[in-house]
Amino acid sequence: MHASLARVLFEQDVEALRAMLENRRWTLNSAVFPIIDVTFEGSRPLRKRLDCESWDSDPPSGELLNADGTPLSGPIPGGQFHAGPHPGTGRPFVCMRGFREFHTHPSHLNEVWDAYRGQDGMNLPGLLDQVSRSWRRLVGK
Repeated sequence: MHASLARVLFEQDVEALRAMLENRRWTLNSAVFPIIDVTFEGSRPLRKRLDCESWDSDPPSGELLNADGTPLSGPIPGGQFHAGPHPGTGRPFVCMRGFREFHTHPSHLNEVWDAYRGQDGMNLPGLLDQVSRSWRRLVGK
């Protein structure tokens, strides 16, 4: 992926993300290429930081964080949220299509990103929305 194209695609998705913020209980902490950092507010806030360096030829890599930006602590609810460690990052991770940790996990090597790339909901706002919905379903609103 050419860096300039990755930046353009990133900026388009950030613009769409900003339009979504009014309807969600999300805080956009930062959106400076190649990082998007969002906190999902709620009974147990979750902060998701995406590294989109090679967007969208590669899916974003994501970190699960506490609201203050420290690594996620406390119990991890299960479902798509895994305490890990992920073999590539050594951290807890979201095991969900569209995230690098999913597509590089030994359990999912047959599910290549190119099969999902460009599908509805597989842009950066759509991926963040999926994480937010899954988190709220597991830990409460």
